[in-house]
Amino acid sequence: MDNLKLTIQASKHKSRFIPKMKKVISTPSTFSTPAIFFILAMTLLLLDGSLGDPRSQTVQIMCGNQPEHNSTIYVPNFVATMENISEQMRTSGFGVAVTGSGLDTNYGLAQCYGDLSLLDCVLCYAEARTVLPQCFPVNGGRIYLDGCFMRAENYSFFEEYTGPGDRVLCGNTTQKSSTFQESARQAVLQAVSDAPNNNNYARSQVAVSGAVNESAYVLADCWRTLNASACRTCLENASSSILRCLPWSEGRALNTGCFMRYSETNFLNPVPGNGSSRGNKISSFSFPVFIKYFSTLNLLAYEQN
Repeated sequence: MDNLKLTIQASKHKSRFIPKMKKVISTPSTFSTPAIFFILAMTLLLLDGSLGDPRSQTVQIMCGNQPEHNSTIYVPNFVATMENISEQMRTSGFGVAVTGSGLDTNYGLAQCYGDLSLLDCVLCYAEARTVLPQCFPVNGGRIYLDGCFMRAENYSFFEEYTGPGDRVLCGNTTQKSSTFQESARQAVLQAVSDAPNNNNYARSQVAVSGAVNESAYVLADCWRTLNASACRTCLENASSSILRCLPWSEGRALNTGCFMRYSETNFLNPVPGNGSSRGNKISSFSFPVFIKYFSTLNLLAYEQN
């Protein structure tokens, strides 16, 4: 018994010297590995100041008028289509996807305009993907941003290049001189001529005669699902509409198969030194767009988990 008491006392004496352990509370990981790498990359780029303008401002959103067939099936199909396209946008600035079958099939297309870098493209697409779901619960819609385009429907629209939704938006703040109007016409016609033979994309700049540091700037993009003939027809229709905006200083054509813009302001991103618009060298960055894209990445990570 004496030995047992000694053992118990020794054990109690030892326990006084055992440090208290802090309770560790484990929390689920919020950010996926790709999101963490993206944050690190974006931080370096923000410090470097070398990001460009994704032009993620919404120009117009157009929603269909028919409700989806079955929301229980439609929503997962839509999400899967957008995620599929997202993967393609990161590598090529363009994506198409089809998910589901029958009336619940979801067809999606997204494309960034030709002067955006891949990084700017991903940011613009993140904004489009955030806004387009506002069309729910109808089964289709499209959104034009100043840097990219996105559309989703329950039928294959990939070869459409004209439709009743085609329209033009004219700026109405400044009227320009006859010499600017002539430069704008030349720039528009040049872009129409160049785009079908240049991967459905063209940019042009024509100096205003007799003016100092004044030019007309034009961007033209057809969706890459169109062949050269369909692209040319779409841009010819777009140019006919957009030139009616003159003498106003800016105009945009929002057509089923293409987008066109002219302006007195140089809204185009600089062309990288290698001649490709898909490089990384660009000029400025919108911090709110970064925050929105980061939030989108985080949401995607949560959905995948």
